[in-house]
Amino acid sequence: MKNVVIRRWAVGAAGMVLGLGAVGCGAEKSGGTTADHAPGAEIAARTASTATPTPKSPAQRPLTQNQLEQAVVDERDLPGWTISRLGDGTDGFGDGTVSALREEATRPVSCAPVGAALSGASKYTPLGSVTRMTQNEDGISGLHLVSYRAADAARVMDELRSALAACTAYTMTFPADTTFEKLRRTGDPHQGDEGVSFRLDVVSRSPSGASDPYRSLQSFQVIRSGSTVAVFDAVDMDAYRVKKIPAALVTAQMKVLESGGHRR
Repeated sequence: MKNVVIRRWAVGAAGMVLGLGAVGCGAEKSGGTTADHAPGAEIAARTASTATPTPKSPAQRPLTQNQLEQAVVDERDLPGWTISRLGDGTDGFGDGTVSALREEATRPVSCAPVGAALSGASKYTPLGSVTRMTQNEDGISGLHLVSYRAADAARVMDELRSALAACTAYTMTFPADTTFEKLRRTGDPHQGDEGVSFRLDVVSRSPSGASDPYRSLQSFQVIRSGSTVAVFDAVDMDAYRVKKIPAALVTAQMKVLESGGHRR
């Protein structure tokens, strides 16, 4: 039964875009980002390095995969919640599976930062990632923590903010014909160094068109703390209505992350 719940959550939320290559290939431990070879990247990198101060707190520095796994919430932080680690048997979900996403997977490409954010990804290569499914009496929510190089983490947020200002709808054609509509910002969260919140309608159609489209309303919060980007999502699986991301989940996760993680 647990696997059924996990799969329903995956299909209803970020799982719709995981087949595009955002996850399942493993996080790369070394090498440059996809932006390293873009025109003007060297100038941009120099500018970012001078404009972005080097984090001095250990919690603000880029986290390794092992450090990131210690910085994710568990039942100690949220008594009464069920927090599930996703891995074998759940279609490629799990720790260390988020990787850089090709911008061409989204049309128009200007909306790519939004499309990537739904699965916790971006066009930049992460240093590590964790994924959790959380559940309490109010329902199911998803959580990604993704560690980046300092300059890349800031770029992820800048590009997401720009995309949210310009995009109202976009499409992805794999693994299913999916349209994302009525994209709108819903205010900025107050945790971390910076963040954005948004909602969108997800309209899924079968390839044959034999059945009516399935529409769901999904909510997201994306928060940067130092070099780590946290993505929270919530979707109502049974009715087309707003499902709020639990404030307790966001508060607890940011507290653990900014304190340097659990001491095991």
